[in-house]
Formats: sequence, structure tokens, C-alpha cells
Amino acid sequence: MQSSKTDFSTRVKGVVRKNFNQSVNIYREFEEKTHFFYTLAETLARWMEIPEGGTVLDVGCGNGASCQALRECCRATVIGIDLSEAMIVDARHRIQDPYVHLIVGDGETLHAVARSLRCDAVTYNAALFVFPNPEMSLAHAQAFLKPGGTLGFSFYPRVYGAGSDDLIGWAFEQRGWPLPRFRTITSWGKACGALESLFGSYETSTHEMEGTIPFLIDFFSIPAQSASLFPKIPYQERAEKVRYLFEALKEL
Repeated sequence: MQSSKTDFSTRVKGVVRKNFNQSVNIYREFEEKTHFFYTLAETLARWMEIPEGGTVLDVGCGNGASCQALRECCRATVIGIDLSEAMIVDARHRIQDPYVHLIVGDGETLHAVARSLRCDAVTYNAALFVFPNPEMSLAHAQAFLKPGGTLGFSFYPRVYGAGSDDLIGWAFEQRGWPLPRFRTITSWGKACGALESLFGSYETSTHEMEGTIPFLIDFFSIPAQSASLFPKIPYQERAEKVRYLFEALKEL
């Protein structure tokens, strides 16, 4: 059983690394246009009440937008870790700050990367749901926290309309397509369960961000994001299906 779980985890991480390595340029263009991940990280940092001037471990940092937010809003020393070599190379090129350290590494085996790090906070900004084994990552992250330190993650599993309708599900239904089996590798429930098992309790908060149809098309046209809706098909075909899918929302 353990071997099977290990094989699954290895396969998933290989796919995730490949998708994010292919996403560098489109991710950068999307973030420059929308500041989406920066805003999400800034909101998370405020909610966690990360102390000014502290040390923050940012797991799954992607192209560094979250690291920049943590540095600028908290004046923190930030250690960003990501599985994608291409994302880290891009982040290092753009972020020239001695208080931001960017490392290629597996967020589920943090002890092998961060070693003896002690930090005031650990963040997962729109990242934990692509981890096949969040329990392992969170356990490693907990070990790095100073007494009184905090750990938090942001999650965006659904896109809702004016009511509580799942717009992605509705669009798939309109197009007559089956819903993807897994929209996230790790569900919200599993992530929260892992958090509770380690810390005993946790708090949640909801942050609403308005989105337009062009925004959704741009976001889900990123290779790593389109793969969550249409796995196992070539990227160009995924991008075309993304546009057609979200244009269904014009019919609402």
C-alpha cells in the first residue's frame, strides 16, 4: 500500500512540475496584468497577523509574487520554496532582494531543503491543493515554527455566481461535458483535516474577489490551471476548450 501511495505521489509531482515549468511566461503575464497572487498573499498575511520583520517560509511560492507580497507588507525575511525549477529561475531573475531567498525543493520534504530554519510563519498561497500528501508537508512546516508561530493557506476550489451556484460546474453542464474527476489534487476538507490533526483547531475566513469572464479565461488558460479542468490533452487543445467553456457564462 505504501509503495502504491509513493508511486502516485511521484507521478503527481512529475505532472505538476511539468505543468508549472511550462507556465512561466503566461503566469508572469497574468500576474503583471491582475496582481492576483500578490493580492491573495497580502490578504493571507494580514489575516494571519504575521509580525513585521519576522521570518516567513512560503511553500509553493511559484514565480515569487507571494514572496514579494510578504516582503513588502510584513517587511519579512522570506524563504520561498517551489518544485518548479523554471518558476524559481524566473523569480530569482525578477526579485533582486537580499531578504528574499528562493529555493527549488519539494514542499512535502521541507526538512531536506530548509533544514534548521526557525520561522514566525509558514504560508501556502494557492498551493496546498496541488500537494498529494498535505499531511506530510504541514507536519514538516509545523516543526519549523517558533513558539507562537502561525501557519496558513489560501484555497480557491470554486468559482461562484451571484448566489451559491458553482459556475464552473454550470458551464460544463451547458457544454454537455463531464466534470473533471479532480479539480484539485487535495480537497479543502482533506487540507483542513490535516491542519486539525496537527494543531487541534484552526480558523477560517472567506475573501471574495470579483472576476470577469476574460479574467477566468486568462487564469484557466495558464497551462498549470487548464490541466485541472482538462487533464491528459495537449495544452493548445486545453486552451481552446477553456475559452469555449467560459464563454458559456455569457448565456447567464
